[in-house]
Amino acid sequence: MTIYSVVQLVIFSVLLLNTVHLMPAFGRCLRGAESAFQSGYLCAMLTMRLARNTLGLILVTASTAPNPDIHAMVPKGILLFLVLAVVNVVLTHYLERTRMEEGARF
Repeated sequence: MTIYSVVQLVIFSVLLLNTVHLMPAFGRCLRGAESAFQSGYLCAMLTMRLARNTLGLILVTASTAPNPDIHAMVPKGILLFLVLAVVNVVLTHYLERTRMEEGARF
């Protein structure tokens, strides 16, 4: 196995474990949210993370595909992966700011 294959295997395993860990979190976030507004943000954040992890799993396997057409789509997939990561960061930042504002009111 080359180093590249080992790195791909590690990335695939981490994304797979993280994705499996996110699945039960949907039920917990709906029960534990203080308001429908907060549960909507939590579900949106989890959905973004799940979509990002699923896309990452697809990209790791697509980069090893023998078809050159699939290899041509990998940079677009990486760009989409980064966009999903940025959207997740924005949602997380906005949720934390909202929590801080609510905490300052009480």
